[in-house]
Amino acid sequence: MDCDFTLPNNLALGLLIADRLLDASDLTGEDRVLLAQGLKLSWEWVKGRDVDPRLLCEYIDGEANLPFRSTLYEANSDAGRAMTAAFLVIGLIALQACREMNMSPSESVENFGEGEWHALMNIAPMLSDESRARIAGAKLR
Repeated sequence: MDCDFTLPNNLALGLLIADRLLDASDLTGEDRVLLAQGLKLSWEWVKGRDVDPRLLCEYIDGEANLPFRSTLYEANSDAGRAMTAAFLVIGLIALQACREMNMSPSESVENFGEGEWHALMNIAPMLSDESRARIAGAKLR
């Protein structure tokens, strides 16, 4: 899927994908809560609410460190895909939020871009048929 990852509707699509993967049964309780909080904050930004971009960057480069935590799961597991999708979309949103606020993103977030968008879109086909149908029917704005 070729999209401009900076558009809120496209980032909302990424959030929908991550939300559908969050139900992965093999996520630890702590990781499930962490992802839910990060995705909720990301949704707030997509909906146009004031969100401090540094809070979003914290999920990538801060104590939460979702990219590292994702390596603790098997890459092809449901939980591994959920963690990966979440950190990709949160990182992309953090980057765009920083740009909009004319702030410097954290070191790792600064490197997010088209490659991360394509990686996120490559996860989408692994969703169940039901999840893909729900996403396809969602009104993003």
